[in-house]
Amino acid sequence: MMLHGLGANALELQRLVKDIHALGFSVVVPRIDGYTFESDLQDWSSWVGQAQNQLWSLQKKYATVSLVGLSMGAVLGLVLAQKQENNLAGMVLLSTALAFDGWAMPWYRFLLQLPAWLPFIGRYELKETEPFGIKNEEMRSAVRSLMKSHHISESGADKLTYGQIKQGQLLVKEARKNIQMTICPCLIIHAVDDEVVHIHNAEWVFKKIKSIDKELIYLGDSYHMITVDNEKDTVNEETARFLKKSINKHTGMTVFDVPSIKSPQIRRMLRDIQSKFS
Repeated sequence: MMLHGLGANALELQRLVKDIHALGFSVVVPRIDGYTFESDLQDWSSWVGQAQNQLWSLQKKYATVSLVGLSMGAVLGLVLAQKQENNLAGMVLLSTALAFDGWAMPWYRFLLQLPAWLPFIGRYELKETEPFGIKNEEMRSAVRSLMKSHHISESGADKLTYGQIKQGQLLVKEARKNIQMTICPCLIIHAVDDEVVHIHNAEWVFKKIKSIDKELIYLGDSYHMITVDNEKDTVNEETARFLKKSINKHTGMTVFDVPSIKSPQIRRMLRDIQSKFS
């Protein structure tokens, strides 16, 4: 089950979905009312409830269920994983949006901390602007055109309302509060130059979760939307590798042949990270 970012839709994950499905996985990207693009706002607990129901439905149908979350979808995935009865085979967190504290965030983001009762705050909108989470200039140009014509693209929607962001912050609070209840196998992938969410958020998750099997992969040539940027192939390959490995371990069977990590640099990096945080 893949969870897109806040205010977005399945378009954000279409390339990853296609690659993972081609490898023999069944893939579902649920529509979550109040969270998905062009749906009326609902509170964060409703998002969790809808995703939980979808997860339970899949668990009745399949031998194993894994989660992949992008941006705020990764935070939603964390909250689901903290419910121990879910018994996930594995989870992949992409650009985990625990805070909007990247280098390209606007100076007036402090408004997000103001109380909801202020008369003007409900009109606040966080508009998507250059670089649209994308370092690759060709892809960025395509996204720019889609934003103008359709108000949504593979990098998400062209804006987030104050209500959406506020509920997202409450979801983050829930994920942080219960972070040590995360025990399922977990792969975290994050760009060092993420302009929306600083890399220290991914490092914090890696350090705090109690998963015995956990990996953190840094990307050096992407921004926030790592599923469509310069290293999208690495994201797709490492996501598939980790899911295959986790399912084999969860079932006690060789369901998939698991490839080795292709990049020698990533292999060295994973060894260094394990040493750093141990």
